Amino acid sequence: MQTSSLGAVRHPEKKEGATTLLATGAVHSFGALTAIVVDWNLPDQTIRCVRALLADGVPANRVVIVENGPTEPNWERTSTELSGCVLVRVERNVGFAAANNLGARILPGHAYLLVNNDAFVHGSGVAARMLAALAREDIGIVVPRLLNPDHTLQPSVAPFTVPHVALIRASGLSRFVPNRWQPRSSTHWDHASSREIEAAIGAVMLVDGRVWGQLGGLRESAFMYAEDLDLCWRARRTGWKTWFEADAEFIHLGGASSDRRWSTRERAEKVASAEAAMIRAHLPGVGAATTLLLMRLGLEVRVVCFTLLGKKDAAESCRGSLAGLRTAAAEPARTTQPPPAWEVIRPPG
Repeated sequence: MQTSSLGAVRHPEKKEGATTLLATGAVHSFGALTAIVVDWNLPDQTIRCVRALLADGVPANRVVIVENGPTEPNWERTSTELSGCVLVRVERNVGFAAANNLGARILPGHAYLLVNNDAFVHGSGVAARMLAALAREDIGIVVPRLLNPDHTLQPSVAPFTVPHVALIRASGLSRFVPNRWQPRSSTHWDHASSREIEAAIGAVMLVDGRVWGQLGGLRESAFMYAEDLDLCWRARRTGWKTWFEADAEFIHLGGASSDRRWSTRERAEKVASAEAAMIRAHLPGVGAATTLLLMRLGLEVRVVCFTLLGKKDAAESCRGSLAGLRTAAAEPARTTQPPPAWEVIRPPG
C-alpha cells in the first residue's frame, strides 16, 4: 500500500487532473464513479455500508472512506477489512462537509456518491439506476428513496424553505396539502414516483462531477446539517436540477453519529442554526426575515401544545430549534483551529 504525506483539510481545489477528468464528457459509469463514506468511530456500520456498495457493483478502488479522528483499534479494523478501498485518516473530526470534500479531492470522479455510513443499499442495481437518472438532461443531483430499518418510508424530499413553505409548516396544515403539491410545499409527499424535486435530506446523494466542480463541493460553514439542502439550492441557482429516483432504495438508520455527540435538544439547535444560516444565504433580507419569523412562531405554538399534552421530548426538541434560530449568526463563525493532519492509504495497483 502507498501512504501519502500528511496534509491539511482545505476547501476542494480545481486540480488539473480533476478538471481534465471531468471535461471528457464520458458517460457516467462505475469506473468513473467516486463513492465517499465518512465515518466517526462506527466501524460496524461503515463496513456494512461499504460492503453493500461493493455488492451493488461499485468497484472497491472507487470507494474512499474518510475516517474522522478514528481510534487506533477502529482504524486498524477498517483498514484491514476494507483494504481494497482508498482509506483516509484525519487526526480529528472535521465534520461531514469537510470530510466529503477531502474524499472527493483525493479520488476525483465524473460523479460523486455521498453515502452516510448508516445508509445501506437495499436491493440490487441501485447505484446503476441512480447513474442512469443522472444522465438525464440538466439533472445534476440524484437522491434515492430512503427506508427505515422496518422498511417503512423515511421521508426525505423537502422544498426550499421560503416564506410560503414556512407559513404552511407553521400553520400545522402541511399534512393537508394535496400529494401532487407536496414536494414543493411540504414534506409529506408519498415518494411513490420518480420526478424532479427541489431538494432532499442527503443521507445518500449522487452529484454530477461538473456540478461538484462548479459549486466547489459542500459548503463547510456548518459542522454538519443543511449542507445537503444547501447544495441542492446552489445547484438550482446555477441551472441544475435535482431528481428523486423511486426505484433506488437505501435503508437509513439515522442519527448514528449525532446521537452520540448531542442530546435531542442540542441536535435540534444545531439543525435549526444551520438551516437559518442557509436561509439567510439564499433569500434576500426581507424574505429571510419573514421565513425565520414564521418558523419561530410555529415552533412557539408547538412548544405550548406539546407541553400541555405532556410530550416532553417533543417540546424540548422544539425549544432547541427555537434556540438555534435565535442564536444563528448571519455568517457562521470560522474555526480558529489549525488544519488537521491526514494520511491516505491506497490499494495496490
